[in-house]
Amino acid sequence: MLIDLNLKGKQVVVIGAGREATRKVEALLGQDCEIIVVADRISEPIRKWEAEGYVQCTVMIVENGEFLKNYDHLILVMAATDSRELNRNLVKSGLEAGSYVYAVDDPEVSDFNHPAVISLDDNVKVAISTSGKSPLMSGTFRARLEPILRQTITRVDLLQVKLQERMRKLAMEVLSDPGQRKEFLQSLIVDPEIQSFLERGSLDEAEYFARQRLEKIKRKQD
Repeated sequence: MLIDLNLKGKQVVVIGAGREATRKVEALLGQDCEIIVVADRISEPIRKWEAEGYVQCTVMIVENGEFLKNYDHLILVMAATDSRELNRNLVKSGLEAGSYVYAVDDPEVSDFNHPAVISLDDNVKVAISTSGKSPLMSGTFRARLEPILRQTITRVDLLQVKLQERMRKLAMEVLSDPGQRKEFLQSLIVDPEIQSFLERGSLDEAEYFARQRLEKIKRKQD
C-alpha cells in the first residue's frame, strides 16, 4: 500500500549527503516541509538548495542519533549514510522521537519503502514501487513509463487538477451533499467551455465560469 504523507510544515531530517541522500532531498523539495540535512560534508546540489532557502544544513560528524532529540516537531527521519549500522541506530533514535523512519536500502527497519517517483508537476506525481525488493527495477520502470505518462497526461489535465482543487473547496462550502459535490466536480471535467478555457491556458477564466455554475446550483437549492 502506497501512502502519501502530508509533510507540510513538519521537520524532516535527512542524514547523509551522498548520492542517495541528495536524491531523497530532491524528492522532498515540493512537499512544503522543513528539510534539515545533517552530514559531515554537503553535496553541491544540496548546497545550492540551501542557498535558495529550501534546505537547512548542519555540518557535523554523526556517530549516533542522540542529536535528533533537539528537534521539536520532527515527523520523518531518513538515514542515508554509507554505514548500515549507523543507519539502524538513527532509525532507532527516530522511532524513540516518535517519527516515521526510513533507512536507505534497508526495508526491514523502515516504516515504508521509498518508491521511484515520476513528477509531472507539483500536483501530479506517480509512484512506482517493488515493495523494497528491487529499487533498481523501480527506477528502470520509471524510465520506461515517464515518456508514456507525459504523452498521456496533458497540460490541460494538469490545469484541470488545479481547477478541481479550487472548486472542491468552494463546493464543500456550498453543497452539503457529497453526491452532489461529486456530480458537480465531474461535470467540470467534461464541460466543453471549461475545456476550451483550459486549452488556451486560461485557468482563471475557467474558474470564473465554474463559479457561475456553482452559484446557479446554490440558487436552485435556495
